[in-house]
Amino acid sequence: MSIISNVLRTSTAVVVLACCAAHAQQPTPASSATTASSGAAAAVAAATARYTIAMVLPRDEQNIEAGFTSYLQRQDIPVRYVNIRFSGKADDIADMRSRVRAANPDLIYVWGTPTTLALAGKHDQPAGTSIRDIPIVFTEVTDPVGAGLIPTLEQPARNVTGVSHVAPLPVQLNAIRAYRPFTKLGFLHNPAEPNSALIRDRLKELAKAQNFEVVEASLPLLPGGAPDPGQIAAQIQGIAQQGADLLYVGPITFLAYTHRDAVTTAALDNKLPTFCATESIVRQSGCMFGLFSNGANIGRYAASMARQILVEKKRTQDIPASTLQRFSLLINMRTVHALGLYPPMLLLNVAEVINVEAQAAK
Repeated sequence: MSIISNVLRTSTAVVVLACCAAHAQQPTPASSATTASSGAAAAVAAATARYTIAMVLPRDEQNIEAGFTSYLQRQDIPVRYVNIRFSGKADDIADMRSRVRAANPDLIYVWGTPTTLALAGKHDQPAGTSIRDIPIVFTEVTDPVGAGLIPTLEQPARNVTGVSHVAPLPVQLNAIRAYRPFTKLGFLHNPAEPNSALIRDRLKELAKAQNFEVVEASLPLLPGGAPDPGQIAAQIQGIAQQGADLLYVGPITFLAYTHRDAVTTAALDNKLPTFCATESIVRQSGCMFGLFSNGANIGRYAASMARQILVEKKRTQDIPASTLQRFSLLINMRTVHALGLYPPMLLLNVAEVINVEAQAAK
């Protein structure tokens, strides 16, 4: 994969839309497919075997999974996939782990922080029934170290590795400022997801350094410990009433995926623009704009890790976890038009713009 650097300069910020410094150990499809000549014969022989991959998801398959499966198909690696749906409820963790083991997979693909934690557990806690003996490759885990999945990105030191999808928070904030300045940034916290607290705390650190205020609201929990989706609209209304200039929607599964329409509808009802750190809430819902790694690229990179494990017989603990260093800016013109907040022309030059036709027809 080529590394492209697009830097947009405005009067208020320098926004890195595609970071040029790739992780030193990050493989590309070309490099991961190339093995030393001494191991080529073994790799070819291994590729003739049929592998079983359990795909553990809290949702339907999307472009990330399409990128994963298409990469392995293009590499002529025969794979049988077993799809396992996880509800996200703590009461269902044991059953999910049992179904994964019953599939007898050679490797497990898993999406998202809550599902990966439910499957693998934290590295510094007793194993219990968590899966420690089957290679696990994750995608879209915001902060695998902060979440406790692995001790370091460079040395996972266990059966878990994978790909994060989120641009560094300072880069995200620069992207927001390139669109419009802000002094108050709204954030809706989900106390049931560990990475939500990590994002909130990091935002508050940056707020002190960059002189802005985080306007925070927290979703109430239901008696069983799950967040109450019925409170999303009221909490976002409260954020708007406190004078937030914009609502930041982080990579929080409950808000950015499961209830993304409730989030974006409530924000629009309160004339509150939204910036999102994940793709689907912009592309498939009403978030105004976002910066993130492309989902298909994430899937392909995760598949290159799976190839190293299955075909090249590398140990999972020896494959560094990583974040892609190329990011895409996506602008939803339907929401832009509804709010009357049009982006600067310079930003349009480097962004992908969607729902333009819908507005032209009106």
